[in-house]
Amino acid sequence: MQSSPKKSVYARTLTFLTSSVLFLALVGCSNTDDASPDLDETTDASASETTEFVPASEEGPAQNVPEPRLPAVTTEHSHEGAYAALEYFWEAESYASLTGDSGPLSIVSSEDCAFCTESIEGWPQNYDEGYWSVMDGDIEVDVTEVVISDEEDENQNVAHVYFELTEPPTDFFNKEGMRLEESFDSSEVTGWLAELVYDPTAQSWNVKWIGLEEDIVWDES
Repeated sequence: MQSSPKKSVYARTLTFLTSSVLFLALVGCSNTDDASPDLDETTDASASETTEFVPASEEGPAQNVPEPRLPAVTTEHSHEGAYAALEYFWEAESYASLTGDSGPLSIVSSEDCAFCTESIEGWPQNYDEGYWSVMDGDIEVDVTEVVISDEEDENQNVAHVYFELTEPPTDFFNKEGMRLEESFDSSEVTGWLAELVYDPTAQSWNVKWIGLEEDIVWDES
Protein backbone atom coordinates (compact mmCIF):
# COMPACT_ATOMS: atom_id res chain seq x y z
CA MET A 1 0.00 0.00 0.00
CA GLN A 2 0.99 3.62 -0.46
CA SER A 3 -0.28 6.84 1.05
CA SER A 4 -0.49 10.48 0.03
CA PRO A 5 1.49 13.19 1.84
CA LYS A 6 -1.65 14.30 3.73
CA LYS A 7 -1.53 13.74 7.48
CA SER A 8 -3.79 14.29 10.46
CA VAL A 9 -3.60 17.50 12.46
CA TYR A 10 -1.64 15.65 15.13
CA ALA A 11 0.91 14.32 12.64
CA ARG A 12 1.24 17.66 10.84
CA THR A 13 2.01 19.36 14.14
CA LEU A 14 4.58 16.72 14.93
CA THR A 15 6.20 17.32 11.54
CA PHE A 16 6.36 21.06 12.20
CA LEU A 17 8.01 20.64 15.56
CA THR A 18 10.46 18.07 14.24
CA SER A 19 11.48 20.11 11.20
CA SER A 20 11.88 23.23 13.30
CA VAL A 21 14.73 21.69 15.26
CA LEU A 22 16.41 19.41 12.71
CA PHE A 23 19.20 21.92 12.06
CA LEU A 24 20.19 21.96 15.71
CA ALA A 25 22.65 19.46 17.12
CA LEU A 26 21.31 17.16 19.80
CA VAL A 27 22.69 17.82 23.24
CA GLY A 28 22.83 15.00 25.78
CA CYS A 29 21.11 15.86 28.99
CA SER A 30 20.38 14.25 32.32
CA ASN A 31 17.95 14.98 35.11
CA THR A 32 20.42 13.71 37.67
CA ASP A 33 22.55 16.16 39.59
CA ASP A 34 25.93 14.62 40.38
CA ALA A 35 26.67 17.08 43.13
CA SER A 36 25.95 15.81 46.64
CA PRO A 37 23.61 18.10 48.59
CA ASP A 38 24.75 19.66 51.85
CA LEU A 39 23.32 18.14 54.99
CA ASP A 40 21.08 21.15 55.62
CA GLU A 41 19.68 20.81 52.07
CA THR A 42 18.85 17.11 52.30
CA THR A 43 15.23 17.67 53.26
CA ASP A 44 14.60 20.05 50.38
CA ALA A 45 16.28 17.71 47.88
CA SER A 46 14.22 14.71 48.93
CA ALA A 47 11.04 16.75 48.81
CA SER A 48 11.70 17.71 45.19
CA GLU A 49 12.10 14.08 44.17
CA THR A 50 8.39 13.37 44.26
CA THR A 51 6.90 10.68 42.05
CA GLU A 52 3.50 12.35 41.90
CA PHE A 53 2.21 12.91 38.39
CA VAL A 54 2.13 16.57 37.38
CA PRO A 55 0.10 17.29 34.22
CA ALA A 56 1.59 19.44 31.47
CA SER A 57 0.44 23.05 31.38
CA GLU A 58 1.43 26.38 29.96
CA GLU A 59 3.86 26.58 32.86
CA GLY A 60 5.88 23.59 31.73
CA PRO A 61 5.92 19.95 30.57
CA ALA A 62 4.39 17.04 32.45
CA GLN A 63 6.38 15.39 35.21
CA ASN A 64 6.50 11.79 36.41
CA VAL A 65 4.30 10.55 33.58
CA PRO A 66 3.53 6.83 34.10
CA GLU A 67 5.29 4.75 31.46
CA PRO A 68 2.93 2.49 29.48
CA ARG A 69 3.27 -1.23 30.06
CA LEU A 70 3.27 -3.70 27.20
CA PRO A 71 0.43 -6.21 27.75
CA ALA A 72 1.38 -9.88 27.78
CA VAL A 73 -1.25 -10.62 25.14
CA THR A 74 0.87 -8.79 22.54
CA THR A 75 3.10 -11.87 22.38
CA GLU A 76 0.23 -13.85 20.85
CA HIS A 77 -0.22 -14.33 17.12
CA SER A 78 -3.91 -13.48 17.32
CA HIS A 79 -6.44 -10.75 16.71
CA GLU A 80 -6.24 -9.87 20.40
CA GLY A 81 -2.44 -9.64 20.22
CA ALA A 82 -2.47 -7.26 17.24
CA TYR A 83 -5.25 -5.20 18.83
CA ALA A 84 -3.32 -4.83 22.09
CA ALA A 85 -0.08 -3.95 20.26
CA LEU A 86 -1.81 -1.13 18.39
CA GLU A 87 -3.38 0.25 21.57
CA TYR A 88 0.04 0.16 23.24
CA PHE A 89 1.54 1.95 20.22
CA TRP A 90 -0.74 4.94 20.77
CA GLU A 91 -0.21 4.91 24.52
CA ALA A 92 3.52 5.05 23.79
CA GLU A 93 2.99 7.83 21.23
CA SER A 94 1.09 9.86 23.82
CA TYR A 95 3.79 9.17 26.41
CA ALA A 96 6.48 10.34 23.98
CA SER A 97 4.56 13.52 23.20
CA LEU A 98 4.35 14.37 26.91
CA THR A 99 7.88 13.37 27.91
CA GLY A 100 10.16 13.25 24.87
CA ASP A 101 10.92 9.60 25.73
CA SER A 102 10.25 7.45 22.69
CA GLY A 103 11.77 4.27 24.13
CA PRO A 104 8.41 2.53 24.66
CA LEU A 105 7.36 3.48 21.13
CA SER A 106 10.42 1.76 19.70
CA ILE A 107 9.34 -1.55 21.23
CA VAL A 108 6.43 -1.97 18.81
CA SER A 109 7.75 -0.04 15.80
CA SER A 110 9.38 -1.40 12.67
CA GLU A 111 12.37 0.36 11.14
CA ASP A 112 10.36 0.49 7.91
CA CYS A 113 7.58 2.58 9.47
CA ALA A 114 7.96 6.23 8.42
CA PHE A 115 5.42 7.60 10.91
CA CYS A 116 7.06 5.61 13.71
CA THR A 117 10.55 6.87 12.84
CA GLU A 118 9.31 10.45 12.70
CA SER A 119 7.90 10.14 16.22
CA ILE A 120 10.81 8.16 17.65
CA GLU A 121 13.33 10.75 16.44
CA GLY A 122 11.15 13.86 16.59
CA TRP A 123 9.81 13.90 20.14
CA PRO A 124 13.24 13.59 21.85
CA GLN A 125 14.59 16.38 19.63
CA ASN A 126 11.67 18.63 20.49
CA TYR A 127 12.10 18.19 24.22
CA ASP A 128 15.88 18.53 24.02
CA GLU A 129 15.30 21.98 22.56
CA GLY A 130 12.70 23.04 25.12
CA TYR A 131 9.42 22.34 23.33
CA TRP A 132 6.59 20.56 25.13
CA SER A 133 3.01 19.39 24.61
CA VAL A 134 -0.17 19.87 26.63
CA MET A 135 -2.97 17.44 25.79
CA ASP A 136 -6.50 18.21 26.97
CA GLY A 137 -7.58 14.58 27.21
CA ASP A 138 -6.35 11.23 25.98
CA ILE A 139 -5.76 9.78 22.55
CA GLU A 140 -8.57 7.27 22.05
CA VAL A 141 -8.36 4.24 19.76
CA ASP A 142 -11.52 2.46 18.62
CA VAL A 143 -10.58 -0.64 16.64
CA THR A 144 -13.27 -1.58 14.14
CA GLU A 145 -11.66 -4.56 12.40
CA VAL A 146 -8.56 -6.76 12.57
CA VAL A 147 -7.66 -8.89 9.54
CA ILE A 148 -4.77 -11.34 9.86
CA SER A 149 -3.25 -12.96 6.78
CA ASP A 150 -0.12 -14.88 5.90
CA GLU A 151 1.87 -13.24 3.13
CA GLU A 152 3.81 -16.20 1.77
CA ASP A 153 5.94 -14.12 -0.60
CA GLU A 154 7.48 -12.24 2.32
CA ASN A 155 7.12 -15.07 4.82
CA GLN A 156 5.42 -12.70 7.24
CA ASN A 157 2.35 -12.84 9.39
CA VAL A 158 0.52 -9.57 8.78
CA ALA A 159 -2.41 -7.92 10.53
CA HIS A 160 -4.36 -5.02 9.07
CA VAL A 161 -6.03 -3.08 11.85
CA TYR A 162 -8.75 -0.57 10.98
CA PHE A 163 -9.53 1.95 13.68
CA GLU A 164 -10.87 5.38 14.53
CA LEU A 165 -8.49 7.74 16.27
CA THR A 166 -9.71 10.56 18.48
CA GLU A 167 -7.06 13.23 18.95
CA PRO A 168 -7.69 15.59 21.89
CA PRO A 169 -7.16 19.36 21.78
CA THR A 170 -3.42 19.92 22.10
CA ASP A 171 -1.23 22.94 22.80
CA PHE A 172 2.43 23.15 21.85
CA PHE A 173 4.84 25.52 23.58
CA ASN A 174 8.34 26.61 22.64
CA LYS A 175 11.26 27.10 25.00
CA GLU A 176 10.17 30.70 25.64
CA GLY A 177 6.81 29.41 26.88
CA MET A 178 4.89 30.78 23.89
CA ARG A 179 1.94 28.80 22.53
CA LEU A 180 2.55 27.82 18.92
CA GLU A 181 0.05 28.54 16.17
CA GLU A 182 0.03 24.86 15.25
CA SER A 183 -1.85 24.07 18.46
CA PHE A 184 -5.45 22.96 17.92
CA ASP A 185 -8.47 23.60 20.13
CA SER A 186 -10.94 20.88 19.20
CA SER A 187 -10.76 17.11 19.06
CA GLU A 188 -10.75 15.29 15.75
CA VAL A 189 -11.95 11.79 14.87
CA THR A 190 -10.41 10.19 11.78
CA GLY A 191 -10.22 6.73 10.25
CA TRP A 192 -6.83 5.07 10.25
CA LEU A 193 -5.25 1.82 9.13
CA ALA A 194 -2.19 0.11 10.56
CA GLU A 195 -0.22 -2.79 9.15
CA LEU A 196 1.46 -4.88 11.84
CA VAL A 197 3.90 -7.72 11.31
CA TYR A 198 4.26 -10.59 13.76
CA ASP A 199 7.75 -11.89 14.55
CA PRO A 200 7.36 -15.51 15.76
CA THR A 201 10.93 -15.61 17.05
CA ALA A 202 10.59 -12.52 19.21
CA GLN A 203 6.89 -13.23 19.76
CA SER A 204 5.95 -9.63 19.13
CA TRP A 205 3.89 -7.42 16.84
CA ASN A 206 5.54 -4.42 15.19
CA VAL A 207 3.88 -1.55 13.33
CA LYS A 208 5.20 -1.59 9.77
CA TRP A 209 2.91 1.11 8.33
CA ILE A 210 0.31 3.44 9.77
CA GLY A 211 -1.69 6.32 8.34
CA LEU A 212 -5.08 7.81 7.46
CA GLU A 213 -7.34 5.29 5.78
CA GLU A 214 -8.71 7.87 3.33
CA ASP A 215 -5.23 8.51 1.95
CA ILE A 216 -4.38 4.92 1.10
CA VAL A 217 -3.70 4.07 -2.52
CA TRP A 218 -3.88 0.30 -2.96
CA ASP A 219 -1.45 -1.23 -5.44
CA GLU A 220 -3.59 -3.63 -7.48
CA SER A 221 -0.87 -4.63 -9.90
